[in-house]
Amino acid sequence: MESRPGRLPALLSFALGLTVVLVVWGGVVRLSGSGLAIPDWPLAEGKLLPKPHPNVLIEWGHRFLAMLTGFTTIAIAITVFRSAAYRARLAGLTIALLITLALQVFMGGRVVLEELPVDRVVTHLLLAFTFFGILLTMRHKPVEAAAGGPAATTGGRARGLARFAHLAAGLVFLQAGLGAWTSSSGAALACPDFPTCQGMWLPPMHGLVGIHYAHRLGGYTVFLAVMALVLTSMAGPLPPRARWALRLSAILVALQLLLGIGNVLLRVPLPVSAAHLGTALVLFGALLTAAHELRRA
Repeated sequence: MESRPGRLPALLSFALGLTVVLVVWGGVVRLSGSGLAIPDWPLAEGKLLPKPHPNVLIEWGHRFLAMLTGFTTIAIAITVFRSAAYRARLAGLTIALLITLALQVFMGGRVVLEELPVDRVVTHLLLAFTFFGILLTMRHKPVEAAAGGPAATTGGRARGLARFAHLAAGLVFLQAGLGAWTSSSGAALACPDFPTCQGMWLPPMHGLVGIHYAHRLGGYTVFLAVMALVLTSMAGPLPPRARWALRLSAILVALQLLLGIGNVLLRVPLPVSAAHLGTALVLFGALLTAAHELRRA
């Protein structure tokens, strides 16, 4: 039996929004010190519903959102494999999505049971970015099919810009990992001043200072790469959707830089840090969207 035509795009859009909320909420869990508020997994102190303590509820809310994301992913897989048309286009991506989900669930459990080791926390976040990227790619496929498929030929300029956008998205991915490393290792305020670090323009790159400053240098690199991409794209005509995604990327990377500075000067307030994480994920998605639209140019 075939699925309703509009069901899969709606499910994918819902899953994308849910993933953004889940990732930001995961940041709230970490930043509020709630990561070990529920020391066991998958239950909460042996129960389905935890005791009504603020930190416990924050952690339990993250688990509930993760469960909802998992059920939505299963619904997406069922919808894809029930439709011959979707199955032909999306079977491989759907399998990759399910594998990523399984790894993410496993890693989430290890993060709790092993009491927040830094490498597990970083892997957990990068798996979330990977999951989001696969969802976004799948979301573009039905749109592409509705528009009559990709263009038969792609201009050399658009192809080059698409590769540049993918490179920038890869830099955002790596920078997210550095950010998770900085936050979970306790290096967020190892450099409490800005633009210098402990009064130095180039501090010694070891210990917590080295971790923090590597993240700061990564932020500069991402900012310059995205702005170079946007400025390069202004030299000629582009598809409207690609132009929109690139302009959004420029706005987001500027906002991300300001949020990063705010994190340092305001001493890592939870709202600013959560916004910093969410903006990174949306920037990642905007760059992937730009790359997709440029390939279709």
